[in-house]
Amino acid sequence: MSADPFKAVYKQANLEAAWRAIEGNGRFSTSATVRSEIDQFRENASGKLRSLAYRLSRERFVFPPAKGLPIPKLRDGKKTGEFRPIVLASVESRIVQRAILNVLTDTEALRPYFESPFSFGGLRKRSETEPSAVPGAIACALQSIGDGATHVVSADITSFFTRIPKSRVINIVEKAVPNARFMALFEQAISVELANMAELRSRQSAFPIGEIGVAQGNSLSPLLGNICLSEFDKLMNEGDCRCVRYIDDILILAPTKRAASARLVKAKRYLSNLGMEFSAQKTSAEPIAIQKQFEFLGIEFANGLLRANSKSRERLITSIEAVFDKSCQGFVEASKSENTLDRGLSLTHTLRKVDGILNGWGKHYRFCNDGRVLEDLDRRVDELIRNYIGRYREMRQKADASRSRSLIGIALLSGIERTPLQWPKKARA
Repeated sequence: MSADPFKAVYKQANLEAAWRAIEGNGRFSTSATVRSEIDQFRENASGKLRSLAYRLSRERFVFPPAKGLPIPKLRDGKKTGEFRPIVLASVESRIVQRAILNVLTDTEALRPYFESPFSFGGLRKRSETEPSAVPGAIACALQSIGDGATHVVSADITSFFTRIPKSRVINIVEKAVPNARFMALFEQAISVELANMAELRSRQSAFPIGEIGVAQGNSLSPLLGNICLSEFDKLMNEGDCRCVRYIDDILILAPTKRAASARLVKAKRYLSNLGMEFSAQKTSAEPIAIQKQFEFLGIEFANGLLRANSKSRERLITSIEAVFDKSCQGFVEASKSENTLDRGLSLTHTLRKVDGILNGWGKHYRFCNDGRVLEDLDRRVDELIRNYIGRYREMRQKADASRSRSLIGIALLSGIERTPLQWPKKARA
């Protein structure tokens, strides 16, 4: 950590690194507003970062009110009536929060609080060779099974981020970073003020606007959650049981059914003291034998086989169907008007988009070993591609020459806007 952690926040290199992280995440956001804000900041990123550094150095930066987004929770593709209280801050706020995170992550005194061999969410990759994030958590669970675990319990902490006690975390951070200016900025960064309180109405109470809870959407929140549960991780991994944690998802592995049940009781008791509890819907009713199928982090453990769960597999197929359907709808609409087809809906662009979806999904689950599931998904995707190509051919046969080219996504030379030079009149014969 820098000698002055406050100055370390607004160092140009740190702000640039923070911006790259925010830009990378925002580029693939499903929110058009987020993508637009990222594009606007990118237009003069270097100048805006210099301005941000100046205001931070003069202690003039103010976190503007954020926007509360009640994102509906789904179960089996249907709305449950519940929602996730996501807090969307401005681009500048997110950059500063990320810059603070970088400083905290490099603080030696804090490492014992969040560098647990059994915690995998919201942490830096430990090494280039060691698996991290979800693959790391799955590998840790498999190691425990190899070491003799016979039963598991999967659990999920209800509304985890909104239950984190800010004062507890602030006290721990302040002992590690005894710098008044840094701590003032840190406390502002984890406070939540919403600009749309009236619009949220009865839902506003679910957002962490008081002393309890941190914002889901704040890059600092996973780290704060890990600090808060650092003692929990130590307690739960004493003796012959293991507890693998990914933020608020937990998998208890034990040598006997009785030991697994006892460790679950221990976990509930500890979390209760923090004002937290396990979700009844997402927590095992009783320990499950290793030989039976169980899930953790969206992965099905099936007595030797690892695969993405059925919900994830169906979401993949549904997303590809939606891309093909949108393109075909574009074909139909283009045939009824004088306008050419939007290139983003053309055959080549659509197939490229589907290829990107498949590559992203496949890389996310590259550690799974159930090849038969992948082969089955490939067959289903092949069928979708055949149907799409068939619909494309039908529409192309009906289209005139100029429109058929737009359907495939290849430009017409005669359709490209030109600025032709004029032959001098005096030189004409």
